[in-house]
Amino acid sequence: MCSPKTGKTLTLCQEAFTTFRVPHELWYDRLLKLRASGINVVSTYVPWNFHEPHPGQYNFEGDANLFKFMEIAQSLGLFVNIRPGPYICSEWDLGGMPYFVLGSKKDGIQMRTVDSRYLSHVECYFNELLPRLKPYLYENGGPIILVQVENEYGSYKACDFDYMTHLTKLMRKHLGENVILYTADGWDMHHLICGPIHHSNVLTTINFGPNSDHMSAFHRLRSFQGHGPLVNSEFYPGWLDHWGEPHQCKSSSFVETEFSKMLTSSMGNIFVNFYMFFGGTNFAFYNGANMATEPKYQPDPTSYDYDAPLTECGDTTQKYYAIRNAIKKHRPHLIDEHLLSKVVNSTKQGYGKVSFKLVLNYPHLKSLATKHLINGPLFTFEELQQDYGFVLYEKTYSNYYHNVELEIPEPRDMVYVFADDKYAGKIYRSANEKLVLPSFRKLGLLVENMGRINYGPFLHDYKGIVGEVKLGKEVVSKGADWNIWSLPLNNTNLAQFEVLKQNPGPGSILRGEFRI
Repeated sequence: MCSPKTGKTLTLCQEAFTTFRVPHELWYDRLLKLRASGINVVSTYVPWNFHEPHPGQYNFEGDANLFKFMEIAQSLGLFVNIRPGPYICSEWDLGGMPYFVLGSKKDGIQMRTVDSRYLSHVECYFNELLPRLKPYLYENGGPIILVQVENEYGSYKACDFDYMTHLTKLMRKHLGENVILYTADGWDMHHLICGPIHHSNVLTTINFGPNSDHMSAFHRLRSFQGHGPLVNSEFYPGWLDHWGEPHQCKSSSFVETEFSKMLTSSMGNIFVNFYMFFGGTNFAFYNGANMATEPKYQPDPTSYDYDAPLTECGDTTQKYYAIRNAIKKHRPHLIDEHLLSKVVNSTKQGYGKVSFKLVLNYPHLKSLATKHLINGPLFTFEELQQDYGFVLYEKTYSNYYHNVELEIPEPRDMVYVFADDKYAGKIYRSANEKLVLPSFRKLGLLVENMGRINYGPFLHDYKGIVGEVKLGKEVVSKGADWNIWSLPLNNTNLAQFEVLKQNPGPGSILRGEFRI
């Protein structure tokens, strides 16, 4: 690949490292370990919802200081591949897009298309982000050599060529004509029909793991793009996890063997980006979810270890050294031997048991509400302008219900049910279950957002209760007679905790302590 500044040939070996999954205090350590492995390009997504959590509220400080990250990378001799979206996938809530681009369900906003309601949000965000990136372009003395347009668009149902063209023009407007723009898609035929941009000098790259034959993949790419560098933008040394499923793993020898095949390929110089080289942690409520087919909803866990060459806590693994050995053998000029002596795994310490002594029981959760609506309809999270956490819907009836069956066909995602403030059971999105309730007058539905879907055809994933609520055959969700409490749980420091005297029930928040 040629340098956009000097025209000289660059030999690139990339890795993916999502800045938002590790505290910024640890960026130097992780980046040092990447460079010591022989990697010379760090690839990172830019999650829109991390930098604009609410409309017009931008954050580029602390763990969101993308520019500090790039400065550290450059100081270690790393180039940067920026993947700004606006959609990134990455097993991140709504694929990195903020909740407010969904609008309300009745609005029918079509994300990732030229729908003007969606594009207006994109343009506001890019008008803020892209000018900040421009000084860090390689041609301006910075480390950025590649910028991705959208992400895996060929996998999305819309197939809106005007949308991809619009994003390309927007990036060119802010970043100039010299920056190398590219798309990344799977190598199946249908992915390469809708994903690439066959104009505006945009490079087409493909994603595949060690289970795919690289010769077959790149021959197909050549049928779509007859010239230009061959790039595997996502070579998977591990894989993502879901709650309730075994941890995904790929053997070090298998990954090294297939990686080495690309480094020695008869097709010429192939550029490889490991996704992920370091995974990290889904902090707060940012985890995403998958749904290949309804109703199998698969939320992602807090850990994003990914069986990557660097573990979730940043330790080197056998896979790390296997990849380094392959680079040293086939691209020895990328190895800086003195850096390896600086690679040190962190000291581990056991902190003992966490002592939980305080509790905030249901229904006292209401004291943490950031918004309380009286006599309203069953608004979704998005209609309440709420990103994450919980929403409590409550309704009191004039007469008692006795042993009635509760049905909620579209819970998003877990509903904890309370009858007269006593826990009565739960209804989960994938289970399609019904619940028989005891005698009650007051019905409480505490709904947990377990992560918006981040990939595939079900991306319009509104949270809360998006359909009917039935007691027996009676539909009780109609009308504006619900009390609603927004509980994003970003203010638990204000909770009036009580001393824990017995085992807490569902809907409780516990406060614990441990010594460091």
